Amino acid sequence: MRAKKIGPRRGANATAENLVDNRRFSPAHLSYIYQIGVLRRLLDRYSTPALTEKSGLTLAEWRVLTNLYSSTSINPQQLSRRLHSDKAEVSRACASLVEQGYASRRIDPADRRSWLVVITPRGERLHDSVVPLREAFQKELEAMLEPREITELHRILAKLINYLSNRLEANERTEGTEAD
Repeated sequence: MRAKKIGPRRGANATAENLVDNRRFSPAHLSYIYQIGVLRRLLDRYSTPALTEKSGLTLAEWRVLTNLYSSTSINPQQLSRRLHSDKAEVSRACASLVEQGYASRRIDPADRRSWLVVITPRGERLHDSVVPLREAFQKELEAMLEPREITELHRILAKLINYLSNRLEANERTEGTEAD
């Protein structure tokens, strides 16, 4: 049986100290990949109840709605790639938004076998009513950071997102070429 490591490790940051307490410690918990995953789940758990109360939407529906707001029209497959999300989840969210009248579907003129999703005026009004709630949540989180930390956080996140998006796109192109 492995011994439990108790207390902070040498050179460990405050996050490691918080993770260790009386549990067996995994070095994986110190990776920023793990920490970002935990942060995302915490953000979702903390912010989703207010979002749902204000809008009646799930988090997946909100993410789709915000992207429809920024698009003229888009098919669910493109939307899934843009959101870096599961195709089934995006399709369910699109169907729900259409059912609720926040989006509409129409046949894609470029490919009559698929359909495009477009935000409706009702969806735009809902989006505009929820944005202040989301902005207040962001301000709440930013209040604990210094202005330079906020700037640096945005810069680092954008850099990581860009890198991973490019890598995934390159992998998809390679896989598409191999299938031909």
